[in-house]
Amino acid sequence: MICTVTCFLFSTAAAAQITAVSTAQQLSFGAFSQGNSGGTVTVNASGTRSSTGDVILVNMGVSYFPAIFEVEAAQGTIINIVNGPDVPLNGSNGGSMQLHIGNADQTLPFVTTATPPARTSVKIGATLTVGARAANPPGNYSGTFSVTFIQE
Repeated sequence: MICTVTCFLFSTAAAAQITAVSTAQQLSFGAFSQGNSGGTVTVNASGTRSSTGDVILVNMGVSYFPAIFEVEAAQGTIINIVNGPDVPLNGSNGGSMQLHIGNADQTLPFVTTATPPARTSVKIGATLTVGARAANPPGNYSGTFSVTFIQE
């Protein structure tokens, strides 16, 4: 029983000083298997993956990694991040898992360091709540979450 999860991202820039925000890398939890009680899978902003409960992380060639956003703004712009709400990820064979957006690798608020057209990278991790095997059958789970970048 193997599940893989990839999330598609939607980001918005909430101020005119932020020229652009683009997704450089989608969030992925990789492959895992769960037992009868489920648990969580976390990929933090540094790219470390962990699990709780009876979720077993497996390495079957399915990569796991945090989301990476690239922010284009004038060097020295102060930016904060507002995570969107928790969202369901729907499975290709039924079932749904809950995604909670985690912290960024930047201390918030952060100051952009790149001079446009270069961009400042921001990595964001997340935690996935995995149900019991009956509720979350093997398959690919996907969904969309939002993150808003705000100039302070």
